[in-house]
Amino acid sequence: MRRLLLMMLGWGALVSSVGHAEVLSFEAARALVQERSDALHAADAETRRREYDVKAAETMGYPEVSVNYVEIQGHKSLDLGTFPFLGHIVKEADLGGPRSAVSMNWPIYTGGKITAAQQAKAADVEAAQAEQRGTQEQLDGELARRYFSLRLANDVEHLRQAQFEQTERDLARAREFEKQGQFSALERLSAQVSRDEAEREFIKAGHTRATAEAALARLLRSNTPVQASSPLFMQTRPLAPLSEWMQMAQDANPALAMLRAKQQAAEQGIVAAKAAYMPEVFAYGEYNLIKRNLSLTEPNWIAGLGVRIKLFAREDRASAVGSARAQVDRVDALRAEARNQIETGVEAAWLRAEQAQRQFALYASSLDLARENLRLRERAFDEGQTTVLEINEARNALLRAQTGQAQIAYEFDIALIALLEVCGQGGQYVNYIKTADVSLQP
Repeated sequence: MRRLLLMMLGWGALVSSVGHAEVLSFEAARALVQERSDALHAADAETRRREYDVKAAETMGYPEVSVNYVEIQGHKSLDLGTFPFLGHIVKEADLGGPRSAVSMNWPIYTGGKITAAQQAKAADVEAAQAEQRGTQEQLDGELARRYFSLRLANDVEHLRQAQFEQTERDLARAREFEKQGQFSALERLSAQVSRDEAEREFIKAGHTRATAEAALARLLRSNTPVQASSPLFMQTRPLAPLSEWMQMAQDANPALAMLRAKQQAAEQGIVAAKAAYMPEVFAYGEYNLIKRNLSLTEPNWIAGLGVRIKLFAREDRASAVGSARAQVDRVDALRAEARNQIETGVEAAWLRAEQAQRQFALYASSLDLARENLRLRERAFDEGQTTVLEINEARNALLRAQTGQAQIAYEFDIALIALLEVCGQGGQYVNYIKTADVSLQP
């Protein structure tokens, strides 16, 4: 009686927790991740920062106009020479007082430095956008793994619960048969052992489900338990050929896109380094706002064109060009390495998904056999014509087939998101769920 009471309390707590849980489809869970993920927020902020950098660089070729104000003290003596009848004339001038002027400097030609800087910043935006897409792909993959881990744990828990309830009924029937003299005490003890073992597995499955539930809730930044409503699924129709997935990865993988953008930025670095050898042409102008304190030699305004040629630089310009070229070589090598790893990832995920499809199809006969065998054993047991051990073995065989099928479906679901993730198509996972031709229900 005490054990029955504890069991009822435990089931009541489970039902209560489920009643307050947030039931989410995979699509709804994905929307929550996009809304709440700190990693996505950080990636979005980085993209916006790079976009502002591009806007800031758009006016680098415009003239720069500034106004200045200074308060100075100064004195100047002008020796005008000696004149007949006038003698030696010296003019004293007090130059103290305020000075204020508007000045303008307009870079007309910089050897390509400004254009290179603008294009490099535009490439940085593309790199940040690719990194943001990569973060989204990683979150889609992590969500699918946690979501369907919970779904698998839920399904296994339900199967274990059903088995436990069946062993409870078997034990009750064995006790009746023992009273009627049809079963020995050994048979009744066998039923008791089977029932206790089923309870242990049921409790273990519950702990596994709770762990998976907590992991998904943390990813969703949820303070309440989360229930997964989208079932494990299987697509029995063949996947697209491996060559198509390879091409898709080359075109849309975020890591490759980011490295392509970094290569563009590195190539602009060479242009900027070579610009240090080129002359600079600029326009210059200045207009003095306060004229009363100007000396005789200070103009009211001045304007002109200038050329600046750097004959000797503190930094070795040839080494700067070499450094920029080395950066391009580095990015080229990183692209080649990334391409190789991505092709390996595509092939591995595609093979895992295809293998799961084949294994899933082979479970149909095992399930049919296990169900028929259990049906016959249960009928015989109801008539007292078979042992507890035999019916327990039949139930375990069916349970192994059911959990095995669910595990294979889970492996397909995870292999599929891995394949889509490496191909830059994680957002299409929801469509695969909707169009799946097999959905597993516990």
